[in-house]
Amino acid sequence: MTHSRVERGAARRRARHRLLGVLAAIALVIAGAGAAAVYLQLTRQPERVIASVDEVSLPYTESVAAESPTSTTAAKADAVPLVEVPNVVGRLGNEASSLLAAAGLKLSATVDADARVADQEPDAGSVVASGTVVSLTVAQPATAPAKNAAAAQTFVVCIDPGHQGRSDTKKEPVGPGSSETKPRVAGGATGVSTGIPEYEIALQIAMNLKRRLEDEGVKVVMTRTTNDVNLSNAERAQMANAAKAALFVRIHANGSGDSRAAGVSTLYPGPTSWTSKIESRSKKAADTVQRAILTATGAPNDGVTPRTDLAGFNWATVPSILVECGYLSNPVEDKLLSGPQYQDKIAMGIATGVLRYLER
Repeated sequence: MTHSRVERGAARRRARHRLLGVLAAIALVIAGAGAAAVYLQLTRQPERVIASVDEVSLPYTESVAAESPTSTTAAKADAVPLVEVPNVVGRLGNEASSLLAAAGLKLSATVDADARVADQEPDAGSVVASGTVVSLTVAQPATAPAKNAAAAQTFVVCIDPGHQGRSDTKKEPVGPGSSETKPRVAGGATGVSTGIPEYEIALQIAMNLKRRLEDEGVKVVMTRTTNDVNLSNAERAQMANAAKAALFVRIHANGSGDSRAAGVSTLYPGPTSWTSKIESRSKKAADTVQRAILTATGAPNDGVTPRTDLAGFNWATVPSILVECGYLSNPVEDKLLSGPQYQDKIAMGIATGVLRYLER
């Protein structure tokens, strides 16, 4: 009897050892497959990832998150793309619906076109899967926007989203009657990481700026609302002149051969025979707008700079500024400028500065 128990115990131990061996073999196979998946992922997508804003020592209040090795291993070719939730709080229902749809998101319920959004879930800036449902809380139907002291005077602001879908290399004078010429409109910069062209970024920020100024009762004239135009820089300035704009605001993004170059800058007309009547007022506007943008975004200060070689300034007879909203040649700023939340921060800063200038 004792001998039989010993044999049975030994048999059970041998069975357990065989089972552990099988499980170990399975684990090795799975680990090998995971390693192979990582290898294939890395060789098929050799993309450099920016770990954070701190990687290039930029003092931003928000960063661009990097993919972790775990997320890279788990990624699949058919994974649902991630999108950033735009900020729609304060917008009318029809504006909020359009903005969310453009971002690839869905609404939990239809929102009245004239209802003002009071809250949203997920929060603005959240990164979610495309197709995620967003819930909106609305206030009472919107009434006419409150007018501030500047808007009460019915100022006109002309906004020029820089560049266009196709460049025009034909020449035009840099100023009225000048023998010096430059291309009518250059192609602009392209995002080093995103591949998004400058003319797209400029139009998106400009449309946000338009809404914010109109909400304050300012009359806005746009040089373009689509990328499919052919307008030279001189022609854009003449549109601002014809509108008798209190300020001509040109929206651009910068580029540099140095990927470390970063920050927001605002340009204004330097002293020339064409700009003598608008130089002083333009500089005041540039200083005011630059300060407001830095406050709104926390971006590095790339300065306020006079320029005498820009047709868009030299043909203007109204105060003019040009905002370089960041460097598309900088991987971090490129990614920030492509996001709707940061675009609206830029627009908010410009709008605040423009209204302060108009009040003066």
